[in-house]
Amino acid sequence: MQILKLSLQDFFSLKFLKFALIPLACSLLFMSILGIFGFSFLTNYFHSLFSVSEDSFWAWFYAFHVVQVLLTVISFLFSGFIVVFASVFLALFITSFLTPFIVKEINRKYYHYSLEEEVGSLRVFFEIFKIFIKFGFFFILCTLALFLPFVNLFIYYFVFYYLFHKLLILDVTSSVLDQQNFKSFNAKFSPFEFKFSTLCFYILSSVPFLGLFFQVFFVIFLTHLSYQKILKLKA
Repeated sequence: MQILKLSLQDFFSLKFLKFALIPLACSLLFMSILGIFGFSFLTNYFHSLFSVSEDSFWAWFYAFHVVQVLLTVISFLFSGFIVVFASVFLALFITSFLTPFIVKEINRKYYHYSLEEEVGSLRVFFEIFKIFIKFGFFFILCTLALFLPFVNLFIYYFVFYYLFHKLLILDVTSSVLDQQNFKSFNAKFSPFEFKFSTLCFYILSSVPFLGLFFQVFFVIFLTHLSYQKILKLKA
């Protein structure tokens, strides 16, 4: 609770609210563009799919108003699903450029931890590469699992949580920890507090706009968590 209280206090300060507006504004613009083009693409696709000979079954089927409404709803929901998750990962990517400044400010204000040997960029890129390789493997497995009974598209929700969790933890720990602690932390599974936190953040990110606005809060919270749970420091 102390970490949550500190994180909320920091997030609602003027400096961090300014940071929060950057990924929010960029992601909203991206959502608008992708949403318009995605919805238009799907509706045009369905229209061309059923634009066949007037004497065919598909033309007769598409002539029903309820079918047209249903396809419109499907297009809207599917494009909305893609837009929301694409914008969340875009916001996560944009926030990663702000993370060093956020960590530096929190460390200056609360912990005064001296970082002797920073984690190199090549090491971070290598870890990102490994994450995406594993993500691709899990994505293929889930795609194959769709052929099994009672398995639906919701399974992808868990696969993208893996990507969200790993990238967010990597982003924060690579700025908070030195090389030795970073190597030690990545050699083990993330502690329960980190998994539970990122799961809550992932669920919150599924809500349009909230996940975009609170990306900076996610980083603030995990920064406090890293200092207190990994480095055993007190605020």
